[in-house]
Amino acid sequence: MWSESNNYGFENEQDYLRSIKKDDSYTFTYPFEYIAKNHGNDNYDIGTADMVVQVQWTDTEAGYTMAYDVPEMDKIDPAEGNGDAASFYESDVCWRLESDLDGMGSASSFVPSRPCLELCVM
Repeated sequence: MWSESNNYGFENEQDYLRSIKKDDSYTFTYPFEYIAKNHGNDNYDIGTADMVVQVQWTDTEAGYTMAYDVPEMDKIDPAEGNGDAASFYESDVCWRLESDLDGMGSASSFVPSRPCLELCVM
């Protein structure tokens, strides 16, 4: 990372971060499983839904912001034992996003070490 003693030829950290920026935005779609029907006694019907995660560059932050959405969240019933979108993100999607961002190289340097705590719902 940028520091005054190791400045990579840039006057400030903002300019350095902008110099290693990759694309303006990325969109990822991750399938995850939820309980479609809970019959009791550990007997479940499992459904699959998609979570769309958007990673967007912002000049004001000199980094990426992230947001997620589950377009079919209305078919996921909490009464069947399901959590909300944030719980699905934290348990099923966060680690995959982190892995994908790490695989992209410098793009991962712009995101928090635990992006699942930094996201907002779209």
